[in-house]
Amino acid sequence: LKRTDRARLAVVPSRPGPPFANVHAHTFGLAMGNRPPSCHRPPVLLGNLEEHAFGMGADGEHSGQQLPGHDRRRRKSTCCDPTQHKSRGRELHQLHQQHVAEARAQCELIRARHHEHIEEKKAEAKRMRALHREHLQQQMEQQVAYAKSRKQRHEDRLSQHLEQQMTDALSRSDERQTEMLLDAALGAGVRGGGRLPPKIATAARRAAGRVLHDATLAEDPKRLKGAFVVASRLEATDLPEYAAALAKYKEIRRFPEGWDVGQMLAERRARGRLLARPDLSEDHRLRALVQLLFDRTTRRVHTRDRNGAPMPAHLEVVYVREVQHDDQWVNYLVRREAIKEELRQQTALLLAHADTEHALVEARGAAAKDIKVQLPPHALPGQLVEVVNPSTGLPLRLIVPTSVAANARDREIALKDLLADALPGPALETAANEAWLFHGTRHAAAQSITSDDFRVNLAGSSTGSMYGRGIYAAENCTKADEYSHEDPSTGLHSMLLCRVALGRMAYNAEVTPDPRECEDACLRGDCHSVLGDRRACRGTFREFVVFDEDQVYPSYLVSYRRVLPPPEPPSAPPTAPPAPPAGTIAPSAPQLPTSMMSSYRR
Repeated sequence: LKRTDRARLAVVPSRPGPPFANVHAHTFGLAMGNRPPSCHRPPVLLGNLEEHAFGMGADGEHSGQQLPGHDRRRRKSTCCDPTQHKSRGRELHQLHQQHVAEARAQCELIRARHHEHIEEKKAEAKRMRALHREHLQQQMEQQVAYAKSRKQRHEDRLSQHLEQQMTDALSRSDERQTEMLLDAALGAGVRGGGRLPPKIATAARRAAGRVLHDATLAEDPKRLKGAFVVASRLEATDLPEYAAALAKYKEIRRFPEGWDVGQMLAERRARGRLLARPDLSEDHRLRALVQLLFDRTTRRVHTRDRNGAPMPAHLEVVYVREVQHDDQWVNYLVRREAIKEELRQQTALLLAHADTEHALVEARGAAAKDIKVQLPPHALPGQLVEVVNPSTGLPLRLIVPTSVAANARDREIALKDLLADALPGPALETAANEAWLFHGTRHAAAQSITSDDFRVNLAGSSTGSMYGRGIYAAENCTKADEYSHEDPSTGLHSMLLCRVALGRMAYNAEVTPDPRECEDACLRGDCHSVLGDRRACRGTFREFVVFDEDQVYPSYLVSYRRVLPPPEPPSAPPTAPPAPPAGTIAPSAPQLPTSMMSSYRR
């Protein structure tokens, strides 16, 4: 409607009516839900506004008349300001956001309560499980205690009964009845307070002494070994017959001096093997001698078998364990004696002359002379220090003994008190071409070798077999170190120091030897080992190969660490020579004669 027609409309607040509300909405172009608060209530139009506004007659037909000044194309609502629409929209949006925030807060509260309820249920279930477990533990402890008490009562009654019968048998000197009762007591586990009852213990000591005495007189290793087992089971290892039997067994088996047969029996392995690996690292003289063997046989020559690993400056000995294996030692002695007998008629024999011999000769010379060395002033007991050998002028790595105080003023000690003159055990048999050689391997493989034996069928499985499928040994520790691997648990490497009976050696200095020919020389020919002289053909190392595991005895299991050289400082970039002054000619490089240039290329 135009402004002139608004004067005819008198707006009076009233209740909304059906016809007037629709007419008002159609006329002013406003929806009931989108009007501002001032227009929410529809106005009441006075007069026959509906018919007049829409050109309707009294009979309801269209009269075709329009309101004065009405233009459909220019209909425009002016009852409300657009600013009020925007403010109302913002209010509704804020109200909606508030409702959403309240709903989210309510959801979070419900979720938190639900989580608390679940946690309470879990805690309750955990507490019930703990109570149930504690109840079961108490029941099990009660049952075990009841079973132990019943067993103890039964053993006490059985022990009293057997003691009475044993007393009667001992009084009658009935040896057969005594042994039967003793077997019954041991089978029933009759031990009062962890030990045998007095009468049964007396009978056990008598029986053990008799068995040990008979085995000693028989001089049979198997009977002696069985007698040791019987004495240990009967708790009679403190008898004088037991010590005499040990000495006889050691004499028969020709064990090296220092082997503890008692410890070998205490650590008796499966299938009746007597084996012990005592740690000799506390013997600073022996450890220093092994360190001397490592130092004198070190050659810093890089080969492809190192697989790109850095070359260590030296190898530091940490632990030395002696391998005391009954069967391996006896088999080695038998094989060495057989080789010695075969070479008895041999006049010209190629000896090994391994580099380890030079270190042992140096140690014997230091022990024979009254030489003293000065220890560093701040060296602590057990520490590895480096001194100079006055007789040879070469460096020595020695271990400071525990008897030397850290603050002692006089630190001059005789060299023979710091360095052993020889490795324990019998001397090397030159007639069998015996030598001390190194064998590098993994820690697990070293444990297996010292427990069982070398296995020729596994030779070359990790590094190949240039001279055939045999057991490889080296005179240089750096060569054996190429095949050693770090133990992840300790960070140390393992190496075996072995006695090897080389016998008659087949010398080979070829660059590419024939493995089958090397094997046939020992397995079908009259040779006992192969000497692969890679030092002569390649300038690297000599390798010794045997094809019989009884020709090698792993005497010592050495654990060591690689000491790498310090990193070299970065070299300075080359500087250009100063430019000659202006107007001068730079000197040219001197020209060599043609003959000298050709020799330089060769």
